[in-house]
Amino acid sequence: MLKVEYNIKNGTCSPIPDGEHYIVIKQLKKLSTEQKLQFKRYIIQKQLKLTLDENFKQKIDDPDESKYIISELDILRQEQAKHIPKVKDMFLAFALIIVMFMLPIYISYYLSQYIQNHWAEQFLDYVIHTVQFDEKALNDLLFGDYGLLSLGIYSIIWALPVVVFISISTNIISESHLKSYIVWSIDPVMTKVGLTGYDIVPVIEGFGCNSAAVLRANHDCSACTKNNCISMVSFGSSCSYQIGATLSLFSVINAPWLFIPYLIIVFIGGLIHIKLWSPKSMIPTHYFVLDKVRKPSIKAVWKQSKQTILSFLAQALPIFMMICVCASILSMTPILLWTANIFNPILQLMNAPQEMSTGILFSMIRKDGMLLFNMNQGSLLQAMPLKSVFVLVLFSSTFSACSVTITMIIKNLGWKQGLGIVVKQMITATICLCITVLIMNFLEGFN
Repeated sequence: MLKVEYNIKNGTCSPIPDGEHYIVIKQLKKLSTEQKLQFKRYIIQKQLKLTLDENFKQKIDDPDESKYIISELDILRQEQAKHIPKVKDMFLAFALIIVMFMLPIYISYYLSQYIQNHWAEQFLDYVIHTVQFDEKALNDLLFGDYGLLSLGIYSIIWALPVVVFISISTNIISESHLKSYIVWSIDPVMTKVGLTGYDIVPVIEGFGCNSAAVLRANHDCSACTKNNCISMVSFGSSCSYQIGATLSLFSVINAPWLFIPYLIIVFIGGLIHIKLWSPKSMIPTHYFVLDKVRKPSIKAVWKQSKQTILSFLAQALPIFMMICVCASILSMTPILLWTANIFNPILQLMNAPQEMSTGILFSMIRKDGMLLFNMNQGSLLQAMPLKSVFVLVLFSSTFSACSVTITMIIKNLGWKQGLGIVVKQMITATICLCITVLIMNFLEGFN
């Protein structure tokens, strides 16, 4: 019996013979789960002599019947094509995501830089030279390397503008219903790495706060992609505090342009991370509903943004101040030296001083703990080679999620799965560090 092959992806068909034959559908594996279900329902509805099993041969005697079947399949293909995002939709969606973050980050950077150069530095110089206490410990607590004023002010200057502008930006996208368009457009790309279009919502939210994004992923993501999505948030979503700290650090060494490759590498690293560790699983079917784009309500945008800003001022800022207090107290004990010994091999690989171990340690508690790299008014950071600063910030960002996010992961997934995600992230971050250093040294050899 002769075989007729029909390619469901591009609509091509081999010649239909006059004698007995059967039709085989090719490229079925290329279809999404939703498309396969539509295909199966269509066969039953139209009573076509077809099957999804390529090994089963449904005999056809009449060539006209085969032509009818092929014509019906063409109709199905055309109907499905209307609901599949085109390349231009994918590019537009990713462009919206980039603009959604790069524009507020760009504005935040220049605003923070202006505030630091014109107000903050003069204020700190004045306070440090006019306010002194008899107790050395109190002076260290306020004006030392990890002082509440000398270092704590960086959290306000660099993190707060990022929190404000990214919050406004993401809420505008949500209120305008562009979020549903983004989700639909990037779904085919996301399925390649074990996620779905809907999983981008927690990932996007992670650029505001990772712990809130983990909660969103736990409630919204399917069982098939939940772990992958949480891993992506933990590794690849730079929270607003992390972004603010990173902008501050790169500004200190007069290399703000490093932020672009940094953000790209962190995000791509997150995709590689979940592809590396995630088991192959069936991606769930989603039926996308595209909401009509509308003009966002300024009142609604501000109401949602206000909650995020107040949360930062009431929760995040006090925690960072406590980090400064703890770091100041620990600096008076041998504990920080013991910590330095733990991270010493990593710091040697980066060609970074041992004093930077404090920033790595406290970045595991809160991501803006990286601001501790600004000790001594950034003099240690400025003395380091550019590549060393870059890999130091990159490693501190990705080695571990903050303590709050880790707590939320364990709470929602349990100790075994939660700690598994944390350990896997540490392994991936260490491997990425070694590869990055090797590549940089290799490229440096050509200069």
